Amino acid sequence: MVSSILNAAVSGLSLNAQRIGAAADNIVNVSTTAYKRTDIHAQSISTRQSSTAYASSGVQAIARPLNGVQGLLTSSGSSTDLALSGSGYFAVSKSTVSPQGASGDESLFTRDGSFAPDNRGYLVNTSGYYLLAQKPDGSGGLSPVNLKAIGGTAEATSNTQVGANLPAAASVGERFSINVRATDSLGNDLDIPLDFEAQAGGAYRLSVGAVTETALGATTAVAREGSNAGPSYDVVVQFSADGTVASFDGGAQPPALNISGLASGADEINIQLDLGQVGSTDGLTRFGAEFALGSVQSDGARFGAVSNVNIASDGRVTAVFDNGETRAIARIPIATFTNPSGLSAETDGGYRATDASGAPTYQQAGAGGAGHVQSGALEQSTTDLGTEFVNLIVAETSYRASLEVLKSADQLSKSLLDEIA
Repeated sequence: MVSSILNAAVSGLSLNAQRIGAAADNIVNVSTTAYKRTDIHAQSISTRQSSTAYASSGVQAIARPLNGVQGLLTSSGSSTDLALSGSGYFAVSKSTVSPQGASGDESLFTRDGSFAPDNRGYLVNTSGYYLLAQKPDGSGGLSPVNLKAIGGTAEATSNTQVGANLPAAASVGERFSINVRATDSLGNDLDIPLDFEAQAGGAYRLSVGAVTETALGATTAVAREGSNAGPSYDVVVQFSADGTVASFDGGAQPPALNISGLASGADEINIQLDLGQVGSTDGLTRFGAEFALGSVQSDGARFGAVSNVNIASDGRVTAVFDNGETRAIARIPIATFTNPSGLSAETDGGYRATDASGAPTYQQAGAGGAGHVQSGALEQSTTDLGTEFVNLIVAETSYRASLEVLKSADQLSKSLLDEIA
């Protein structure tokens, strides 16, 4: 009987010591990014009882990590800091070696999104975990995200819009020129002169003058219709009596302008000239006024280096270049688990998948039960100091009470021994 009392008292001491330990961990991690507090629950130990005798059974501690509880999100000011609003974890690795596939055995998991580029360009958090992502379309295995691996970008011009009034009273042979600034595949600027020559009957003949590569001063490029095998660019623009375009060589649109033979070695480019719709005043017109240039707009972009990185709520990572271009470079998948509390906690806020947690299921952020990614934010600790101090006081009081039971059992043992003696 006395021994069962001793066992019950010792189990009470152990339970409340663990409660104090859990409260201590929770309190010291009140400022730890994405820390999940742990509760210690008491579970009674059952022994066979009878109506005439009672045997003390005691209690055992059950640790319950609250991994699925959402912490508050706070703004951080850095676009590469990430937080998850909702369920799931970021897949991470302790090294920059790409895991083979998307297996939980080859990746760790965390909600600590304090990522920033290291000196090699890898996105790594303050705990030393490298962020893993897939290809921009969400396919393929996981690999570390490296911002320095993103090359510069340039985009050749493919569309040019021109608006201008060509004088209705121009003499046959009178010429007007409009310079179009375009970009080749290497990001170099080209000056392409569109020459309009007045014809009999109110038409204008459109041809292309010498194309100048502004970086080299070269004029070796050739302008042709449709392709590099087409004729030299020569199009007749007919106008209606109301001053709007009637046709381009009998068609509704001018042929594409092909530029080849560039001295820079850039690829040939094909530019669709938008000179206005037939019957509309949104491009070329022929009114009784002086020559007037409206606007000239071309797409394409000169060479640009990475100036920023944007991360969308669905996990898409987009590089922003200083020439205004953007490029999708990766997609961050979100790992979800059947039982997040079954994850095994690692050092520095990481978790490992276990049989209890189940294998990870990778989802696009915001889909299939996975949370959204919030860029420029961090998840705070789920520790509430008020609650922890209350738990600490209760556990300390219970510990002292169990100690008193232990002392009482010890006194009973001494009394029994004295009687026997």
